[in-house]
Amino acid sequence: MRLLPLIVALTGLFAASSLLAQTPAVKPAAAKPAAAKTSKPVRAKAAPKPVEHQEPLEIDEERMAVAPRVLSGETQCEAGQRLNIEPHPSLPGRFLLKHRGINHVLTPQPTTTGVVRLENSRTGFLWLQVPIKSMLMDTKKGQRLIDNCLHPEQAAEVESMRRSAGGTP
Repeated sequence: MRLLPLIVALTGLFAASSLLAQTPAVKPAAAKPAAAKTSKPVRAKAAPKPVEHQEPLEIDEERMAVAPRVLSGETQCEAGQRLNIEPHPSLPGRFLLKHRGINHVLTPQPTTTGVVRLENSRTGFLWLQVPIKSMLMDTKKGQRLIDNCLHPEQAAEVESMRRSAGGTP
């Protein structure tokens, strides 16, 4: 009867090994890495870059005729906003409109009304200048970005109109 304990032991060993083969091995839990503190890097303020455009380097005479009527320099606008329009240094007849740290290259567009119209068709920026005010539009969004902009020459024209209308001297 010495065989009986041996058979029982072997049967138990066999049953245990078949159970181990059927159950998947449990992997030890991987240690989670400690969350690193993420801070936003401080970036130096870069010089404004011109927005690229898809227009030819030279423009026609009709557009060039608009360029001398553009009031260049700093312009004061509503809500204390300022922008600057200067002739482009390397593209004759074009202008750089500096707004919120970005230079927008604008090209004169002829009009039948005498309004000075500068446009960048790719970005949708449109500068309209009439004798008594100017405004910046976003034609892609269909809204005014800045209104009631007065260049010093426009402010003088508004003052002249007030005087001729009998307003305060």
